[in-house]
Amino acid sequence: MSFELEELLLVSVAYLLALFFCAWATEKGLIPRKITRHPAVYVLSLGVYASSWAYFGSLGFANEHGYVFLAFYLGVSGAFLLSPVLLHPILKITRTYQLSSLADLFAFRFRSPVAGTLATVLMLTATMPLLSLQIQAVSDSIHLISKEYSPERLAIVFCVMVALFAALFGTRNPSTRDRHRGLVMAIAVESVVKLVVMATLGLVILFEVFHGLDGVEAWLAVHQDSLIETQTPLEDGPWRSMLLMFFASAIVMPHMFHMTFAENRSQRSLHIASWALPLFLLILSLPTLLILWAGIKLDSPVAADYFPLFIGQALGMPWLTIVAYIGGLAAASGLTIVTILALSSMIMNHIVLPYNPPHLQIEVNIYRWLIWFKRCIIVALIVSSYGFYRMLEAERALYNLGVIAYVGALQLLPGALCVLYWPKANHKGFIVGLIGGTTFWFFTMMLPQMVDFSLFSSTMNEVSTYLYQQWHLLGMTALSVNAVLIYLVSKFTRMSPEERSAASACQVESNSRNEQKVPEAKSAHDFYEMLSKPLGGLVAHKEVSRALSDLDMSEDENRPHALRRLRERIEKNLSGLMGPTVAHDIVDTFLPWDENKGYVTRDIHFMESRLEAYHSQLSGLAGELDDLRRYHRDTLNNLPMALCSVDATGEIMLWNQAMSRMTDIPASDVLGSPLKRIPEPWNKILSNFARIDSHHLPKHGVEINGQLRYFNLHKANLEAPLSGVSGNKVMLLEDHTENQMLEDQLFHSERLASIGQLAAGVAHEIGNPVTAIDCLAQELKALSEEDDAREVADQVLEQTKRVSRILQMLMSYSHNGKNRSETSTHEPVDLFACIQESISLLQLGRKSSNISFLNLSDPDHRVTGDPQKLQQVFINLLNNAVDASDEKSTITIRTSASVHTIKVEVEDQGHGIPASIQERLFEPFFTTKETGKGTGLGLALTWNIIEEHFGTIRVISPTDKNLDKGTRFEISLPRHEPQSIRQQQGYMTYRPHDSWEQEGETA
Repeated sequence: MSFELEELLLVSVAYLLALFFCAWATEKGLIPRKITRHPAVYVLSLGVYASSWAYFGSLGFANEHGYVFLAFYLGVSGAFLLSPVLLHPILKITRTYQLSSLADLFAFRFRSPVAGTLATVLMLTATMPLLSLQIQAVSDSIHLISKEYSPERLAIVFCVMVALFAALFGTRNPSTRDRHRGLVMAIAVESVVKLVVMATLGLVILFEVFHGLDGVEAWLAVHQDSLIETQTPLEDGPWRSMLLMFFASAIVMPHMFHMTFAENRSQRSLHIASWALPLFLLILSLPTLLILWAGIKLDSPVAADYFPLFIGQALGMPWLTIVAYIGGLAAASGLTIVTILALSSMIMNHIVLPYNPPHLQIEVNIYRWLIWFKRCIIVALIVSSYGFYRMLEAERALYNLGVIAYVGALQLLPGALCVLYWPKANHKGFIVGLIGGTTFWFFTMMLPQMVDFSLFSSTMNEVSTYLYQQWHLLGMTALSVNAVLIYLVSKFTRMSPEERSAASACQVESNSRNEQKVPEAKSAHDFYEMLSKPLGGLVAHKEVSRALSDLDMSEDENRPHALRRLRERIEKNLSGLMGPTVAHDIVDTFLPWDENKGYVTRDIHFMESRLEAYHSQLSGLAGELDDLRRYHRDTLNNLPMALCSVDATGEIMLWNQAMSRMTDIPASDVLGSPLKRIPEPWNKILSNFARIDSHHLPKHGVEINGQLRYFNLHKANLEAPLSGVSGNKVMLLEDHTENQMLEDQLFHSERLASIGQLAAGVAHEIGNPVTAIDCLAQELKALSEEDDAREVADQVLEQTKRVSRILQMLMSYSHNGKNRSETSTHEPVDLFACIQESISLLQLGRKSSNISFLNLSDPDHRVTGDPQKLQQVFINLLNNAVDASDEKSTITIRTSASVHTIKVEVEDQGHGIPASIQERLFEPFFTTKETGKGTGLGLALTWNIIEEHFGTIRVISPTDKNLDKGTRFEISLPRHEPQSIRQQQGYMTYRPHDSWEQEGETA
């Protein structure tokens, strides 16, 4: 049974178009994100490892070497089971520094473009046999099931479709920071296809060929030699060599590195893959021996590699043959797509760009240039793979080509281990070791497979055959040569400072603390201008903006620590775009460090943010130390006193919450900034205080927003900071403004009291001349007979009486409260007379003379209290009303009575009192008047006097809702009742908070 070539072509195109649709639907968002971003998709995408070598070649290897074929599955499974010490560290490095290939990793670690170029050339050379293996598997499959002797036409179609897929869905984004979700989804679907195909073949063979498990046991019982042949090779050398070879393939093969690290940035997904991928490979390997034994039982005329294609023909199941063909097509296309995509990035980053810098290219749109150039490389790679396949005219077993490719890639393993675990390895050792091991591999393994030595002599052909039979020894020898050269050369040569820094960054356990520098650029805008030279204005602006967005920084950023992080981020992003070599050269050349600036402290804020991110992962002593650090940090941050700390260069290391509240400057805006760059006047206050020798600066006056404020400043030097140098300072600020204002108010009150005492003395002394004037006026009136003179004398007498009344009121007011006992009993107080006298005193003032007072109180209303203290209450209220009123305004005082209380209302037509401050009116020292015009004690004293009289006071403002003006104070006081009435009524005494008690019961 055979198929026409056109039928197979239709099946192949239909399958590849289905992959196109799957990738397109993912890119367009037609498939839900919860599916495309699920860890299972990532695990299945790693199934790209199961290439044609696994699908076809492992059968041939199992036929010759028995259970040794399991090394293909066990080796890579071991690498993923050891992912915490092997894969996770690499993922961390590639994610942090935007590396997309092993060549990028070597170029970054060894700070050498030659290292990246050599790794790329070796990858390219080693994977050519692997790519040609995929093409050969497809063409041989077509030859076997179509009986066509010219399957090269379909191989060309296969190459074209694969190149189109890789170019369209693998180069949509020029930077590795953007994942190719469509590609990952398509590769995951292919893994599902391979799994379904292998399961289908296994089930069909189990029930159609062997008729169940009993049939398998019966057949094996008859063919014991088959079991012996599969077990014997385990004792030979190839078993261990293959385990190591496939163990290393997890990181050294370009398709595995690309899917494991470049298309994944999630530690969680890799953690799941560490057990899920071995499980996937275990299930995939189960039908292998069944397929092998079925081919032997059915006496297959084809090589063991292609038993899956023969089973369907032998059983008369055309659909099974097509299914087996699709499985082989999936295995070949997946590896080919991912491999040429990974190789294209390496060639671009380490062969094209280092020797043809981007600034020599079209600078208008370098992103488009990179994408199209990479697509050209993809086409060139697929053409080269097809050419390599056609060059191998001699029949080669599939597993032969696979072994050559994997042994060649194995030469990168020593360098990869040095990246993680040997910081003393340098680029010279790596380059010499790689050249030595690769040269040995090329001449002993690669070259004999590329050249048909039988054309030259039979001896050379025998030597070639013998060399391949000893491939495991040759591979281990090449690996040993490589490792020894790396060790010896690195041991006797030195590393550059940049290489030492990169080595420290790549170490799994690193205790180094490198000194930090800052760039010459003083702002983010400087980065735009400097990068415009190599990248062009558009690309420079886009890359700087992207880095600012990644770091959550603003475009006006100018803090040295932040600019250093911005420079590092730009280099990482450019590394994902152009590779680490070109990115480092561009940044190092056009964004140089400031060599004139000495030591710069470590970015404590960035360190703290990283510790916060890893807080949940810390345990043991590290967790306890982090808890202690958090406790001390929170203590300083929540300290009620304003605190800031600066390093030796004057850059702010700490800015606590109290300092933020005092200055209205958020900590995020100033951390890492020099003191001189923070907003005024705080920059001058702190900078000047940091420079002086004195550690204390009391009552330092500063004008802020037109208001004079006072601060107490304290300073201490830190001699053992984290930076390792002295000169760090911590400064404390106390806002002494309120205390200073209270002191000024008390001093003003003392001055007023002194003036009052002087005024009382002056009033007493004025009385004597006034009396003399009065006497002279009386005598003038008595002696003069002229009417005009007598009238003038009457006017003088009237004025002297007025002066006497004023002096008497001042004397009476100045003596209020003197020699009175605190326990003195209250007496009846005539509210009308008390209020009128208060008005008379206030009318002596200049402002009060322009105010009208309307005393509407009832002359019959009496309250029980201290007349002097109540007079003080009315004077305070009327004085405040005068201050709040305009000229020619009227202040009204009225009273009303109830059974036991008298209510007094003092109402003005002034500007009113805002509701926001009404609750604070009666607090001591609270005043809305200008400094020197009020002490803030009047209403507080009023409140206390009213409380002493068991009364209440409240304020209503505004009284005129339309004009939003006017204030009314309402006072309720106990009404005076004669003794006889009080006894008849049981004498109820008013207490605070509206409580009443029987006097007889409380006596």
